[in-house]
This record gives sequence, structure tokens and C-alpha cells, in this order.
Amino acid sequence: MMRVSVIGHSSVLDATVRLLQRAGVIEVISGEIASEEVRSLRPDPHAVERFEALIADAVFVRDFLGRYREPDVALSTFVSEKVHLTRSEFEALESDESFEALYRECESISAEIAHLERERARLERLAHDLEPWADLRLQMSQWRGTEHVALFTGTVPAQASAGVREALREAVELVSVAEAGRAGEREAWVVMAHREALDEVRGLLALTEFEEVRFDEALEDYPAEERSRALALMDELAFEEDALAARARELAARHFRHAAPLVQALLTRRDAEEVRAHIDSSERAFVVTGWVPERRREEVVAALAPVGGDVDLTFEPPRPGDRVPVELVNPRLLRPFEVLTDLYGRPRYGDLDPTPLLAGFFFLFFGMCIGDVGYGLMLIVAAWLIKSRLDVGPGVRKFMDLLMLGGVASMLVGVATRSYFALSETALPPFLRYRPLIDPLDQVMTLLLVSVGLGVVHVSFGVCVSAYRKVRAGDVAGAVLEDLSTIALFAVVGFVVWRPETIGWLLPWAFGLAIVFKGRVAEEIVLRRSAKGVLLGVGKGLLGLYGLVGYASDFLSYTRLAALGLASLLVGDVMNRLAGLVSDIPFGVGLLAAALILVVGHTFNVVINLLGAFVHPTRLQFVEFFSKFYEGGGRPFAPLSPRTKSVVLHPDTGEQEGGART
Repeated sequence: MMRVSVIGHSSVLDATVRLLQRAGVIEVISGEIASEEVRSLRPDPHAVERFEALIADAVFVRDFLGRYREPDVALSTFVSEKVHLTRSEFEALESDESFEALYRECESISAEIAHLERERARLERLAHDLEPWADLRLQMSQWRGTEHVALFTGTVPAQASAGVREALREAVELVSVAEAGRAGEREAWVVMAHREALDEVRGLLALTEFEEVRFDEALEDYPAEERSRALALMDELAFEEDALAARARELAARHFRHAAPLVQALLTRRDAEEVRAHIDSSERAFVVTGWVPERRREEVVAALAPVGGDVDLTFEPPRPGDRVPVELVNPRLLRPFEVLTDLYGRPRYGDLDPTPLLAGFFFLFFGMCIGDVGYGLMLIVAAWLIKSRLDVGPGVRKFMDLLMLGGVASMLVGVATRSYFALSETALPPFLRYRPLIDPLDQVMTLLLVSVGLGVVHVSFGVCVSAYRKVRAGDVAGAVLEDLSTIALFAVVGFVVWRPETIGWLLPWAFGLAIVFKGRVAEEIVLRRSAKGVLLGVGKGLLGLYGLVGYASDFLSYTRLAALGLASLLVGDVMNRLAGLVSDIPFGVGLLAAALILVVGHTFNVVINLLGAFVHPTRLQFVEFFSKFYEGGGRPFAPLSPRTKSVVLHPDTGEQEGGART
């Protein structure tokens, strides 16, 4: 990464910002020129406010039309549709008078639909509330109390009706209840009480399951007629709403593909305005400072060619203390594994990129979790179809590449274990009945030992990487005494497991030396000659030795690879057996049922095991491997570039293809 400074005349500032944003190669940072004549530009507040208002309008139109638009792509529920434009078409997008008219019409339709929905909901509640009173032949205009008698309505559960009525009669004499009807499990009441006893009646009913129902005083007809009128009006409102929705669908079909990219275009222009806060400027000149990957240095020069005579470029390495952004650069085969690094966090600038270190292990671990040739082939085909047939973004395409590599790993492990859709040896064709390297069902302990052995190699490699980082940082003693001593102890323990007769004399020596190394006791004896320091070193060594116990649990964590592989194989075997049980049903029914079981069952098995095959190997990388040497904490490189979340930009005629899909 290099620090770049673009110095130019103020007359070409706007053009320079536009060209830099179009190229998308510089992350602009605040300048550091300290001078009374130099100041940081300030975004035009009126321009920013205008962009914010236009963006809000465009987002409303996009979201409103998006609800009524029929998508053109398959699986649109899971894959957001992209609009393909050339760069010139994207830059020419404007919120003009026709778009403002579209906004006003969308706003009017949205408000009217919202009003109709509220009114329809009110009528629906009214019809529901009136249903228990539908058989009452008393006009609602007469549902009024008198000077001495209060009248109110409500419902009670039918099974509690008699009990509530009896409690009212025993507690209050001046009350009467008329049963108006029943709807579902609730019974409608008309309650009449003398006003002197009204508070007592309401208080008693509040202790029961009585629910008072109030009706609009404008209702005057019989309940059944009022309910019928409400239902009829609901149908009319639904018809009006359908007409408005049809108009919205028509607008969506015509204008959505303009509204969606317009949001991104307006966001891009707002970014170009707000970036001025990071630009130093005097009366006649300006300085744009930023970061650019060294390999893209010539792209900056080419991007500013139209104003080349009015600007000057300087490139320099990062300075001490700079918080430099990080861009991962790996060979094409390793780029899919960058998904895992980004998931954990990018390395700090100048630190090791863990992507090449984890790639091989994740590839193998993923393959062990699926471990079948047929399943690997299914995974490759599915990921390829998603990547090539659906209009997905760069992140999804990279993840699909990772799954395709995982499918290749699964096929390789499947060949080694002779697993083809979990079929038994007798069900395989003769040329596939070879002796596998490991038979997972017959050699479970061997499979577990292989998993633990891979864990030892994986964790030990992480410790070695930690030693390398310390040596590179100048801490040779720490690398030898802390990390390499751990590897030596692993080797001794492994030798003792191989030759148990050496346990009596070799392990005590190994642990003693480990205490001396990890506590740096030799340094205390030779350099400081302090008895207290020696004792503290021994204590520190014992604590470090105790910390090695955690490595045992790390190694055992890798048994999950064997467990997931066995689960995949056993579930597939169950599906094969179920298909075999029904295949003998006559008249072709058995064959059809068997085919259905095989297709659905094996697909289900792949989908379910895919989740575990990604999560658990990833966990092994993050917890058991990265914890030995990697911290992350880097800042991703974020250049000033067009906003293209829902847009795919293609080069104009005559431009190079580089960066066409973003």
C-alpha cells in the first residue's frame, strides 16, 4: 500500500474527484498540511441537504415500486436483482421533472392505499363486533340509556355466562341482562342498570371475563343491516385498492429499473460532495491524500490522464504510525478462502495474511465433513449454477467458489474412503469395489486417530507460525523458549506414545526442560543470578506447563471432523436402505417411491451437512489455529468509488473490461 498525493489547480478539483471516484482506486484520507493558507474544504451544506432529500425521495419510490414489481430473476426472494448499466448511463441518471412527477404519483397512491387499508380494518373490526348482535331486532339508534337507566353492551364467554349473570343478580337488584346472540364462543349482552348501581355493576363485571363493546354513535339501523353495510363497503374498498395496486404494478414495470440505480447514483454524488471534508485547499490549489495499492499505481495515473497537465502525483511508502488499510492479494486459487479471513478480521498492515496458511487445512477439513464423491459433485453443480445462472454479487460468487473447492475436497475424500452416495460395496459397480484407504464404518478408531493427528499437525503449525512472527519481530528468545519448546514437548510426548518404555526417564526430563525454557530460568541464572528470579521463573514455567494441558482439548476438538463425516455417511446409508425397502412394491410404485426417497433424502443430507461442514472447520481455524498466532484488527481498504449495491456497471464501448462487474 502506498500513500498518494494529488496536487492540482482548483479549477480541476471537481473533475479530479469525479475521475478518482470513477476509477475506484484511492481511499481518500484527511490531509496533514499545517498552514494558515491551507484549509480543509467543507461540503456545501445546501448541496448535501439537496442530495439527502433527493435520496430519500428515490429510496421511497424504489421501495414502493419494489413491492409491486414482478422480479425478472429466479429465486428473487433470496437473490437481490441487479440492474445492468454502462458507466455513462449510470452517471447520466438524474432526478428530473419526470421522476418528481413519478414520486408524487407514488406518494399519492401509497397514501390512498394506506387510507383504504385503515378504513377496511375499521370496517372489519366493526363487522366482527356486530356479529353477535346480528339477530337483535332493535335499531342501534335506540341503544341509549334514559335519565335513570344506563345501557351498555359487551360479550362474555358462553360457558361463563350463567355464572356471571347469577353473580350480578345476587349482588345488585337494579340490573337487567338481555342476551342478544352468540358468535363463536362468546355471548353478546345488553346490560341495563339503574344509574345509582352503575358503578357497582361495572366494578363487579370488571372482575369477570366480561368485555365491554362500544359502537359508533352514528350507527342507527339494525345490527344485521349495519354489518351487511360494512361488509359491502369493505368489498368496495378492496376493489379500489386493487385498482390502485394495478396502477402501482404498471408504474413498477415501467420505472423500477430507473429508480433502483438512481438511488445508487445519488449516493455516489453525495459521497463526492462529502469527500471534500478530507481535501486540503488554498485559494488556487488543492491536495487530495489517500491510499492506493502499489499494484494499482498505474491505474491512478491512467484515471487522471484527462487532467494530467493540471495535477501532479506523488507516491510514498506509509509513515510510522499510519493506520494503513489492508487489501488481500492472493493467487486466484486461494481467493475464495479470503471469505474466512474477512469473516474473522483482516490482518493489520504489515502482518501475515493467514489466508494461504488456512486454505489447505480448511480444504481438507471440509472434505472430511462431507466425505462423499456424489455429495461433492452435487455441491459443485449447485454452487456453479448459483454463480453462473443467478445475478449475484461478488461476495456471493466468491463464496460459491469456496463451496466448489469444498466439493472437490469432498470428492477426493470420498475416493479415499470409497464413498459414492453412501452406497455399500455390493451396490457399487465392479470397477469401484476397490479397497479404501480408510473404511469409516469398519475403522472408526482409525478415523478418530487420523482426525486427532491432523489436529496435532494443525495446532503445531500454528505454534510454528507464532515462532516465525516472533523471530521476524526480533524476539528470537521468545520464539525458542515459548513456541519451539512447545513443539519439542509435543515431539517427546509423541515418542513416548510410540515407545511407552521410555516414559519413566524421558518425560521427567522433557517436563523439566519445558519448565526451564518457559520460565526462562537460564536467563535468571546466567544474566541476573537472582534466587528470587529463579523461583519466579520456575513458577512461571510451571504455569506455562499447566497451560499446555489446554492443547489436549484442542487436539480432541478435531474429532468432530470424524463425527461429521460418519454422520453424513450414516444418514446417506439410511436413505439407501429406505429406498431398497420400498423398491419392490409392484406396478412401478416402488421404483417411484425409491427415486423420491433417494433424491429428497440425499439432497436433505447434503444441505444439512453443508452447514456443519462450513461451521466446524471454520471454528477449528478461528479457535484452535488463529489463537496461536493471529489477532486480526486490520482495516479493509475502502476506496472512493461508485455505489453499486444494486447495480452492475459495464464499461462503455471502447473501454477496457477491467472492473466491469462491481
